[in-house]
Amino acid sequence: MSLVRWPFGDASEVSLTADGAQAITVENELTVVDGETTEATGNRTLNLTVSDEIGAGAMLFIKSKTNGTETTIFGTSMQGATITGVAGKTKTVLCIYDGSNFVEAGTPIQID
Repeated sequence: MSLVRWPFGDASEVSLTADGAQAITVENELTVVDGETTEATGNRTLNLTVSDEIGAGAMLFIKSKTNGTETTIFGTSMQGATITGVAGKTKTVLCIYDGSNFVEAGTPIQID
């Protein structure tokens, strides 16, 4: 069965663990990365595997909540500045695919 991609289907959602390397497969034009439900207790590195069917302009929306000043590091197939957390707070950032990497589209925003 093939995936019905956003905007005609739902966005994909992936959840992060509390720390360490995070292997994320991007197969949809919009992927929401939930790093809020499981709060970071250590640094997290986002390593992406991007499907050949993903085109330039695809979006990755990242939410990350930290226990302290843990970091979210952009690893494989990503470009941008490391995000440093604030204890008990959630930061969000949007990354856009340029055909090679998901590139941070702006400064992370603290939403709470």
